[in-house]
Amino acid sequence: MSVVVTVGCQWGDEGKGKIIDFLCREADVVIRHQGGNNAGHTILVEGQKYIFHIVPSGILKPDSMNIIGNGVVVDPFKLLEEMDHLTAQGIRITPERLKISGQAHVIMPYHRQLDGLEEERRGGKGIGTTRRGIGPAYMDKVARYGVRLYDLLHEDILRKRVEAILPLKNAIIQQVYHGQPLDPDELLASLNACGRRLAPFITDTTEVVEQVLAEGKKILCEGAQGTMLDIDFGTYPYLTSSNTTAGGVCTGSAIPPHKISTVLGIAKAYTTRVGEGPFPTELFGEEADRLRNAGPVGEYGATTGRPRRCGWLDIPQMRYACRVSGITHIALTRLDILSAVPEIHVATAYFDQAGQARPVLSADINVLGECRPVYETLPSWREDISTITRYEDLPRAAQAYVKAVEDWLKVPVAMISVGPQRHQTIVRQPLF
Repeated sequence: MSVVVTVGCQWGDEGKGKIIDFLCREADVVIRHQGGNNAGHTILVEGQKYIFHIVPSGILKPDSMNIIGNGVVVDPFKLLEEMDHLTAQGIRITPERLKISGQAHVIMPYHRQLDGLEEERRGGKGIGTTRRGIGPAYMDKVARYGVRLYDLLHEDILRKRVEAILPLKNAIIQQVYHGQPLDPDELLASLNACGRRLAPFITDTTEVVEQVLAEGKKILCEGAQGTMLDIDFGTYPYLTSSNTTAGGVCTGSAIPPHKISTVLGIAKAYTTRVGEGPFPTELFGEEADRLRNAGPVGEYGATTGRPRRCGWLDIPQMRYACRVSGITHIALTRLDILSAVPEIHVATAYFDQAGQARPVLSADINVLGECRPVYETLPSWREDISTITRYEDLPRAAQAYVKAVEDWLKVPVAMISVGPQRHQTIVRQPLF
């Protein structure tokens, strides 16, 4: 039995979809354990582009089992839309191949509405959410106002839940935000239709997880977003509403902690983030555009299409990611993009306002916003590395870059991505 957990080491968009897809070839079971359809994993296979928002990426492997765990918040309308789209692309989705936790909470239409209205209310001081209702759904889950997928299987219970909750939500929409209320009958009719379609897929996934663990299956836990967006450990309040670090796997999927064998931290060879919040190594102007527009896939959000902020690799931030998730291995992505950079810089420490050197990112966002990165310059390379499949064949400068990352983090780089396609992956250490 092997349980490999994937964690984004930065602010999301680290290329997790590509790495997860590569690992899926060996995995028997793939589990989503947190987040919702705010995730955007882009996978290119033989020229075909697939974008996953909530369905686990393992669905591309014909004989795999895929689980949406209890820690995920599920928009049933968007889930069915994604399932239909994947089916149209030739992907077989059956109840045997896709199992959805009945304990997962539902993103209701009023969650989406409230998410957008609140972001508009904040104006230029918004969090930068995807406006997909993720945060409001998690808020209701914690406040015990939530609706779970199990509720969609019982029309009488669902009606009682909606009749108890909707008047409050409509009052907030109307009186606080001056928006349009939702009609309860229309809402119930649409939810009941979703429930009927999803019923064959909804089950007790804790039982399924226990079974596949007992059978010694190879399990891959598919993380979404990144460490610095974790609700507890990220750059609060500019973050998502779930636990994106390794600990979230246990609470979001029912995998016991002692069953985890590997924690794979996935990081770009540089750094990006979307939305507001501190970003110590951020670049601007021509330097940022060079990274943003290099390669076959630019730095634009798969879910939102928003241009990503770009900057140099941030080692103090990655040390922090390793600390809070116990990362055992690193997958370094988009190394090929640095071929377009004439001079490579890496932040290896920060100086705070007091002039004190900090080797690890400060958990205090108020301090982080004032920190100045301390850069080291590494030799660059101009060769196209996108066709290289062996580490030994990389230019010496590229090998030196990888070795420097290992030395700074004290964690081995097990995988290197040199392009968006599945075959553009260098494996230095098998994980299963």
